[in-house]
Amino acid sequence: MRMESLGMACVRGLSHHAGRVVLTDGGMGGRRIKAAVLLGAGLALGRRLKRESPENRGGILLPPGAGGTIANLACVLAGKTPVNLNFTSGRLAAESAVRQAGLKTVITARAMEERVGEHFPRTDRKLDLAVLLKEEKRAAVFWSLLAMVLPAGWLAALAGVSQEGGEREAGLLFTSGSTGEPKGVVLSHQNILSNLQQIEGALGKLKLASVLGCLPLFHSFGFTVTLWWPLCGGPGVVTYPSPLDPQALGEVIARHGVELVVTTPTFLRALMRRAGQEKLKNLRMVVTGAEKLPPSLKTEFEEKTGVRVYEGYGMTEAAPVVAVNTPEKGKEGSVGQPVDGMEVRTVDERTREVLPRGEAGILEFRGPNIFPGYLGRPDLTKKVLCDGWYHSADYGRVDGEGFLWIEGRRARFSKIGGEMVPHGVVEEELAKWCRRAGLGGEGHEIMVTAVEDEKKGESLVVLHAVDLDATAAEKVLREAGLPNLWIPRKFRRVEKIPLLASGKLDLAAARKMAQNP
Repeated sequence: MRMESLGMACVRGLSHHAGRVVLTDGGMGGRRIKAAVLLGAGLALGRRLKRESPENRGGILLPPGAGGTIANLACVLAGKTPVNLNFTSGRLAAESAVRQAGLKTVITARAMEERVGEHFPRTDRKLDLAVLLKEEKRAAVFWSLLAMVLPAGWLAALAGVSQEGGEREAGLLFTSGSTGEPKGVVLSHQNILSNLQQIEGALGKLKLASVLGCLPLFHSFGFTVTLWWPLCGGPGVVTYPSPLDPQALGEVIARHGVELVVTTPTFLRALMRRAGQEKLKNLRMVVTGAEKLPPSLKTEFEEKTGVRVYEGYGMTEAAPVVAVNTPEKGKEGSVGQPVDGMEVRTVDERTREVLPRGEAGILEFRGPNIFPGYLGRPDLTKKVLCDGWYHSADYGRVDGEGFLWIEGRRARFSKIGGEMVPHGVVEEELAKWCRRAGLGGEGHEIMVTAVEDEKKGESLVVLHAVDLDATAAEKVLREAGLPNLWIPRKFRRVEKIPLLASGKLDLAAARKMAQNP
């Protein structure tokens, strides 16, 4: 068990290479920040928060960048839990998170307040990060100088940084709300540090110099992979405030020599189309997660850029990395082998009986990175955690070589006439037909969801942002050999398919669209 605190791991990681550039702020003209300077700012602000904010959690509403990094670092150095609020989900979801977390204070910036506008969540106090850093400038310089000369243990002791973490809360993330109200996922110091060690075990041998940090800090991959990994001794991070500007991201990747991009297939497709081959050719590795990587996208990206794309898998409840393909160990179509210390098994959906290895079922995971439970929801925690095993919402299997295969998400299946029908299979067949017919079908332009049906339990509904003929579509699905129960009878033209800020499908919004007359 890892008993060290996340704050202590950051002190150790940053002070050990105090002169190294650990963060390049691509959204602020490429400002390069050395480890000692970042640590000094974090320590100065952390001590300020200790004096003025007695609560155990601190709200943060900032994009990826130097500001967001310093605010999160200051919280953990002060012994507080950083809670990064989703500023894209609307006011109700953000205020639900504020309420559940008991937040009184939120650290933000004037530009963010103006950008979020009326959707900015209400809290007792808002702190402007720029003002705080200006007021703490002299203290930050003092701690930066100490970071360059003192051993990590002495520095932490002098600054009052707790050295032990263990099972105490270190992070609080809220689920994206793709299927309902956000749930608070509590992550302990052990969870986060174990996952960082697992990530290092999978990718450390590649000696990657830099990773692109553009995923939101409220997203589990943005929180662990591109925030804490660089601060705890991983590759340097090149930040940009949003993953939604592929042209600018291409410029940042090329200008600062980014070697690793961790993203979603949705964002990768936009990057490939708008950034340009020349800007991406020096990448060493791309890892996708959060949703299934379409084989056509992988092939097209690799052919156009010469850069390999590796699929991985994770979830917020696992802090988040569970498995990843690597240049050393990979298998096309799988999401890779589980990271060190992660156990995987499949169980029957109805009985939860453990199935033989290789047999598909609901995936369950156990390891040091699995969360202890949902915030204030023992009922939900009991449903998904048993003897340390996390009962996921995904169907899959583990093959004889230990590679993990994801075959669908439970929320993306419909029970029709007693049979489980996978939405993804129907979507892929429709998308292939649209591409062949020149109708589109690239990215998220077709989505299958479901509505209640009195006779069959549920019925499929196709949401499409491209023009297609329903009769022709049904014929194509029959010719593809899909069972009759799998063929949708309802098609609805929409302006665009609903997506979350993470790039994943917004399942709840899609279902509402399908239900509207």
